[in-house]
Amino acid sequence: MKKFIFIVLSFSVLFATSNDEINKKLDLLLNKINQLEKQVQNKDKEINLLKQQLRHQQKEINVKTQKNNEEIAIRSCKKIKVLSFNDKYHDEVIPYYDLTFTIKNTYPKKIVYLIGNLFVEDKDGVKVLQDYIKRKVNLPVNGTLTIKKTHQLNSDLEKYLKDENLKNDKIYFEVIKAEFVDGTNVECGVF
Repeated sequence: MKKFIFIVLSFSVLFATSNDEINKKLDLLLNKINQLEKQVQNKDKEINLLKQQLRHQQKEINVKTQKNNEEIAIRSCKKIKVLSFNDKYHDEVIPYYDLTFTIKNTYPKKIVYLIGNLFVEDKDGVKVLQDYIKRKVNLPVNGTLTIKKTHQLNSDLEKYLKDENLKNDKIYFEVIKAEFVDGTNVECGVF
């Protein structure tokens, strides 16, 4: 019986010592896990901060890009599109056309004054008509304006427009000067 008690006490002592060692090792492991969790939390905070900075920089880049695109658009001389064009020839002593055409503002600003030329080119690229426009307008962004005017013939070449098939022709508008509602303007061509 003494042997049995000795063996039980020996195991208890061994178990107690090994249990203390195990507890110490578990405590060390728990401390390391806590340190790693803190490091992960710190890294997560850094990542979130970097994401915020990146979003802020992307917004700034988008604003700058939009301003650059607007400046490029405003500097362009071909931002007035011709949507439709009709002509009626009058063979009088001084021949003339009644012109009706619709233009569209593709500038990023409202136009209040417009100077430019309407061109009609035939399929060979020959300009068969050129009409000068100079007037106050109220042309909002993506807005349209229908213009009706009389065009007195300037050359014999313009007579050929009456016989032209407009489907084969290129009709376009080139801006000489456009003044915008905010006081800025674009000037193109030779004055």
